[in-house]
Amino acid sequence: MSRVNVDILMATYNGSEYLSEQLDSLLKQSYRSWRLLVHDDGSSDDTVRIVQNYQRMDRRVQLLSDGVRGLGAAGNYMHLLKYTNAPLCMFCDQDDVWFDDKVSRLVAAISNEQGPAAAYANAFFYESGRLTRKTIDIHPSSLKNMLFMNSGIQGCSLIVNRQLIELVRPFDGTVAMHDHLLTLASVAFGKLIYLDEVLMLYRQHEKNATADHQTGLSGRVRSFLSRNKQVIDRRHFEANRSFFDYFFLRLSPQARQLFEAYFRYALCPSVFGRLWLVWKHGFQLGNRKGLLSMKTLMRQAID
Repeated sequence: MSRVNVDILMATYNGSEYLSEQLDSLLKQSYRSWRLLVHDDGSSDDTVRIVQNYQRMDRRVQLLSDGVRGLGAAGNYMHLLKYTNAPLCMFCDQDDVWFDDKVSRLVAAISNEQGPAAAYANAFFYESGRLTRKTIDIHPSSLKNMLFMNSGIQGCSLIVNRQLIELVRPFDGTVAMHDHLLTLASVAFGKLIYLDEVLMLYRQHEKNATADHQTGLSGRVRSFLSRNKQVIDRRHFEANRSFFDYFFLRLSPQARQLFEAYFRYALCPSVFGRLWLVWKHGFQLGNRKGLLSMKTLMRQAID
């Protein structure tokens, strides 16, 4: 395999409790041609000191000290994108554990793609030393089955190529999360590839920067059946609208039509009108047929 360079972007904030375990797993990667770029968001614990220690151990670890603070998780990763110049880029949480061949397997999955592309693999939820279910069970591949997801593929599972980075880096609109933007851009303008392997432990704890996930079956069922939830999350709706406005001239007529139907769904007062939009345009949630129709029958469209 040709050893292309990979930039791994890590946004840190008060992550000292689990950071060393994550950094150790990066140093053990079988693929060696990588650089870790770390940007801290103003930690008050030992996070920066730990990164500096690893920086002295391995010159591939680089801490960006530009004085920029208070960005939040999404803003910190978008900030890091300004500094990457490698052909391929990955995103790394401060508290997970990567398997030794994660980088090599994802590089192989995306290396032959010529246009904007992203690839991802799965992970196990990891809580108090216990492994539970896989983290990703809905797999989008197009706008039709991604727009209603209220998320993207989790960033720590993604690898993206230079073409995709250059596409999203100038974006100055609303960002729900960096991974949502990257996933949306990949299905709108390129390709999203799923590598059906588990390559990481995704740690769950009370200090997670992103939303906690229900790992038990009963909790997931209760969450799905809740009538206090909406089909469309307002934050992701605004991010999708901002994406549509920014990239309007680059979107295909078919893509514009799908976005416009999605917006009409959010504003439609009739359950049957929303169902008709789902069926007419073939909308679904990833590879889960019928799930979006069930949510439409049970929930309000948007808050």
